Amino acid sequence: MAEEFTDYEVMQKNSHKVLKTVLKTVVIALIVFVYGAVLIRSCARKPQKHILYSSELEAALKDGDVDVYYQSPYDKINRNDDGTFQFSVSDVYYIPATRQLQVTVRYNLAVLEDAKNKYGLNKTPEDDCFDYSLLLDDGQRITDYSYASYKSSRYRFIYLLFEGVDLEEYTAVHYEPSDAAITASDGRIIAHETDVNGKNILYETDENGNAKVYTKTFVSLETYYEDDVNYQKAPLSSLMVFNRLYRYEKVADYKKYVDFDKSFPIIKATD
Repeated sequence: MAEEFTDYEVMQKNSHKVLKTVLKTVVIALIVFVYGAVLIRSCARKPQKHILYSSELEAALKDGDVDVYYQSPYDKINRNDDGTFQFSVSDVYYIPATRQLQVTVRYNLAVLEDAKNKYGLNKTPEDDCFDYSLLLDDGQRITDYSYASYKSSRYRFIYLLFEGVDLEEYTAVHYEPSDAAITASDGRIIAHETDVNGKNILYETDENGNAKVYTKTFVSLETYYEDDVNYQKAPLSSLMVFNRLYRYEKVADYKKYVDFDKSFPIIKATD
């Protein structure tokens, strides 16, 4: 005998199906929303890869191809005393032929409110209110730079292009293979040690077979508020953007990142 249902039971059974469908739809919608929000925020926080165009690079390319080196920054994020995000750096490019070093900086626009509170300002400062410089481990400070920037959501991205950065200078010294921790198969010394003064040095060999002890090993990017640039005081942010003892590599396809069409207007910071 077939099972029979009353109209009430049929309605109740159908309502359960509808409720399950609604709940399933809501759960799926929440998952899509959460993942979508995370994806959008992630994209908003991720900088576009660009190497700024410059007349120096154009001139160097006319004489042939140039070497461009890339390093992911040794220190990536600076935070406030309370642990909140301030500045981050990424995509460090070094071009020996033009003596240029480019660093991409990102900060949340909330840092402008932090600057207002820190300096007791009457209003929130303009978005473009920070001054940057490179500090090298030999004490040299480089303040000559150009930059381009764009805004994405709550983030500002700035491409800093510093001039006059010579990281190739070195002192040639005699060495014995036993002085190094690692010797390459072709005889080049590629490891580093600490000298008597406690400074890390990198051993490579030059064309004469002498060890190359580079005079500049570390480069830090320092950030100041534009109305409080005092190099005797601690900066808002100090991040090591280049470390010769850290892995860096030649960029084979760098031309696809060069802004040849000048889509990013470049501003000369020292003008």
